[in-house]
Amino acid sequence: MQRTARSLLVSLLIAGAPCVAAAGTTVITHGFAVNSTTPALWTLTLAEAILAADGDSSDCGAIGGAAPLGTVFIYSPYFGTWDFYCGSDTPNGEIALVFNWAEESDSANTGGTQGFAEAAADALYAALRDPWFDGDFAGVDLLAGDVHFIGHSRGAVVNSDCVERLAAAGIAVDQVTTLDPHPVDGTLDNPLGPLDWGDRAPITWTNVAFADNYWRADGGGFPAYFDFDGMPLDGDLDLDLGDAIEGAGDFDPVYEHIETHAWYHGTVDWTANNDGDGTPIDNEPFTNWYDFAGVPARDMTGFYYSAIAQGTRPDPVGGSDPSWSPHEIFNGDFEIVDDAGANLGIGYAGWRFHGGDKAGTVVPWSSADPPAGSTYYLTLFAGPNSESLTHNRLYIDDSVGAIEFTRRIASASANDRLQIVLSDGIVEEALADADLSIATSWETVSIGIPAASVGRTQTIRFAIDGGGDGVESVVDLDDLHFVPEPGGALSLAMGCVALFTLVHRREARRERIR
Repeated sequence: MQRTARSLLVSLLIAGAPCVAAAGTTVITHGFAVNSTTPALWTLTLAEAILAADGDSSDCGAIGGAAPLGTVFIYSPYFGTWDFYCGSDTPNGEIALVFNWAEESDSANTGGTQGFAEAAADALYAALRDPWFDGDFAGVDLLAGDVHFIGHSRGAVVNSDCVERLAAAGIAVDQVTTLDPHPVDGTLDNPLGPLDWGDRAPITWTNVAFADNYWRADGGGFPAYFDFDGMPLDGDLDLDLGDAIEGAGDFDPVYEHIETHAWYHGTVDWTANNDGDGTPIDNEPFTNWYDFAGVPARDMTGFYYSAIAQGTRPDPVGGSDPSWSPHEIFNGDFEIVDDAGANLGIGYAGWRFHGGDKAGTVVPWSSADPPAGSTYYLTLFAGPNSESLTHNRLYIDDSVGAIEFTRRIASASANDRLQIVLSDGIVEEALADADLSIATSWETVSIGIPAASVGRTQTIRFAIDGGGDGVESVVDLDDLHFVPEPGGALSLAMGCVALFTLVHRREARRERIR
């Protein structure tokens, strides 16, 4: 199997880090979830099936089974932790991670719509770079072995935006699998019309060794428009499942979108007749899901191409360079917003759901007299919901030396102070406690970040402290971003070993599972 520069991308890792390299990591990301705070059950049953395919015969710790090798974790958006679900309590085998972004995935129901998929990706990136585990998993490097992303519907969008961040950091990804990808970008069907929530269609990035896409589309019209369409992608493998899943006489015309992830489950567990979440597998009366209409046999497609199954992959076709920078603070320019009023009490992408502020405590964006090149900015002022704002958890790259932003003290107060605080959820560290006694026009401010705070996941809180007699000042902030340490270059990946390539990881993995 030939490899291009994309599959030979070298990830530079820092030797001597106090951590253990994961044998392999699978990330499973769900799509649109209506009025839910938990991921769909199918993501967990798929994770268990993948552990079983990796030689874990215990069914993730079933009573009477052998001791499990792998482990399933669920991401907590509230605490930023990977919470144990089932399997081994020590890092002996494959780690399957189910990323939970359910609460904001149905943006139409929460109110705000713009940018929440990428904001979730930003949180996922942080949770992979600096993962928070308990017990023996503390310090595990999730990115040192083969990494496989699996995303369904809008989850494919989240994964793609996360993998772009890994590409920008120089971290290789073995495989990205997209299942009926459905970016809400105004181009695909919807019963309410073409909605546009700012999603970007998934992209194959230069750090990805193999990208496979499985999709179908039934277009508009009743009842088909209730079944969200997937889309083809420019990857290494693009397989249209339509004639197999949506064959003549199909009795469930509004379920093919979810049947796509059930189809993939069937390629992991060849004996499964459902996905564990109520969706039957290969149940069409007049067609077959596998070995039919151009779709290969069940054991020769889908999961067959994973590093675990070791199927022969098509030659890679190349990828796109990332445009994201590790010095970017997502929505730090406050421009990703439905409008200044629509998000009040709901939240703004990057500032809600993953350690950011809660609903009802959201500071309004302002558009009056912004700095040059800007439309919106953050304004802090007196009031129970407007004196502070906290950004979601984000990963601060090792190359970062300072946080920089533009600031205007629109109304001064001799007693007020602008405080900027980093927090890892346990320890808070004050970056600034700035005087607000003199009014200013827009000016650029740069504040250094201590070396102990870089290479870690943190939240950032901006707040006015009224000094005991109440807030009297008004402070405007805009264009928040990181700047590199002077003379420093962008770091690549931190990890447990000195040098790794995807080829080396794949060979080591083959030896492990023989």
